[in-house]
This record gives sequence, structure tokens and C-alpha cells, in this order.
Amino acid sequence: MEQMKNDKYKKPTFWNIFILIIMITFVGFGGGNALMPVIKRYVVDKYGWIDSDEFDKSVVVTNMLPGPMAIQVLSYISIKSLGFWKGMLVVTLGAIPHVLLTIALFFLINLLPLKYLYVVQVGVLVAITGCLIGFGWNYFIKGRKQTGITLWMILFISTLAFSLFVPVPYNLPIGIMLLIIAIYSTYYIIKKRTKIRQNIDKTLNNEGGEK
Repeated sequence: MEQMKNDKYKKPTFWNIFILIIMITFVGFGGGNALMPVIKRYVVDKYGWIDSDEFDKSVVVTNMLPGPMAIQVLSYISIKSLGFWKGMLVVTLGAIPHVLLTIALFFLINLLPLKYLYVVQVGVLVAITGCLIGFGWNYFIKGRKQTGITLWMILFISTLAFSLFVPVPYNLPIGIMLLIIAIYSTYYIIKKRTKIRQNIDKTLNNEGGEK
């Protein structure tokens, strides 16, 4: 099975990853979570540079780290495929054109009428919203069997309330992250203790039946 996978997918070259980074940074809008489905489509579904489970783990880890999520995931894929120095080099070179374009647009944007900027903003926001809904739904389907609907709803409502009602500058991501970790840890500990207690009761009942 492993041999068949290796035959189907080839290890990416320096230029394969460079072109991917150029494409992602130029055509992607909305930040890390909105770009994850696009990155997954190429690195997992099309080329198979990493498998789906490894990609999901990298998404979870990068969501917990400060900084641009898309660059972190691309850096992980690059370093894993090419090694540390080549991976860092290809990410740096791949990001430079996008940075230069952003600087140029920053100065040129004042030349555009404001009404055109509003039109562009509406289009981008619609695309971002669609990507985020698809991204969230995909992980909801994957995680609902392990977490359960009740826990998922608690986490969702807590996050939504935090985002809507906690004012700036107090709505830092670290706050909701700690809250979610606390909720999930409590749920996990209670579930584990309940399972241990059930196993003990089952063992005692079996021993009593044998007597």
C-alpha cells in the first residue's frame, strides 16, 4: 500500500513548492483559515505531499500559534519536504513578490475612486465567507463523532459570544483559546473518570456473578 502511494505521488521539488506559494499568496484572500481549503486541495488531494491527517494536525497547531497561519502551514510543508534551509529559502523567496505587490498597492490604492474599493471589498468578503463556512463545516463533520454535538454547540456558542460581545482590546484570541481548552479538558476528564468507574462497576459485577 505504501509502495502504491509512493508510485502515485512524487516528492515535491524546490520549484513545485515555490510555484505553489506564489499561487497561494497571490490568489488567496481572507487569511489563514480561508486559504486552508485551497492549500489542502493541492498538497493533499492533488499531489499527496502529506496525508489528510497530517494536514489537519498542522492546521490545529498553527491555529494555536501567533502569526500568519498560511505561511506557517506552507513553511511546515516546505521544511518537511526539502529540509530546513531549503524549506526556509523557498518560503522566503515565494513570499517576496506578494510583499512587493502589497507595498505597491498600498501606494496606488489612493488613485482609485472609493466606490471601486467598496465593490472589491464586497466581492472579497463574499468569497471569504464562503470559504470559512466550507472550512468550518468540513471540520465539524470530521470532529462531531469524537466531541459530540453537545460539546460542539457549547464551544461554538462560547466562541460566538466571545467574538460578538467582548470589546476590543479584550477580545484577544488567547482568551477564547484558554476557555475552549478549559471546557474540553473538563469534558475529557469527566468522560474518562466516568468510563473508569463504569469499568470498575462492570468488573465488580462480573466477580459477584461468578461467586
